[in-house]
Amino acid sequence: MTVRNHSGTGYALRGEIGDVRGRSAAIHPSGSLAEGTIITSLITIGRDDPTTAEAQRAAAILRILQGSIDLLTDNPWLQNIWFPSDDGLLIWPDNWHTPISHSAVPLDGNLGRHKLNNSQQCAVNNMLSPADDHRLCLIQGPPGTGKTSVIATFVQLAVGAGNTGIWLVAQSNVAVKNIAEKLASIGFLDWRLLVSKDFHFEWSVYVY
Repeated sequence: MTVRNHSGTGYALRGEIGDVRGRSAAIHPSGSLAEGTIITSLITIGRDDPTTAEAQRAAAILRILQGSIDLLTDNPWLQNIWFPSDDGLLIWPDNWHTPISHSAVPLDGNLGRHKLNNSQQCAVNNMLSPADDHRLCLIQGPPGTGKTSVIATFVQLAVGAGNTGIWLVAQSNVAVKNIAEKLASIGFLDWRLLVSKDFHFEWSVYVY
């Protein structure tokens, strides 16, 4: 870091990061900082340690390559995504075929507490469909087009139809929080929220 003392003289100083809590961290400089010293710039060098998720992912890939787990051959999801059949048809175990009662799916667009447009309702119906060609659904749209509303409506109807054990997974804590807030906004509260400790500690403690 570049610092300037009370007389205006500037110089560079190295240090290390320690005691990280949320967005706050202590800097331990290699030398002492006199009273009145001002830090004018800060440059970080090096790479952060891998997160727990990154470390687990690397460990899983290593176990696959070593042959200690058969994730690539005994997991239908990975088989269908990475090694699809020549005819393009999805292959699922018989005990994975748990049909959802179509009587639980309204057809007038009034799903849950949302008024869905035709595109959104089509997405929800496909997500609820037991057909193999609907088992993987890709829903795409720019911000503000109701993707989170589609997710919340699907969860509400799927649980109402007797399905349990639904996991909603996102790449960021913010995305998970947004889904949780959407579920709460429609009065659906039968869920648990898992986010990283740092995110809970300072970024969004008000949510909890």
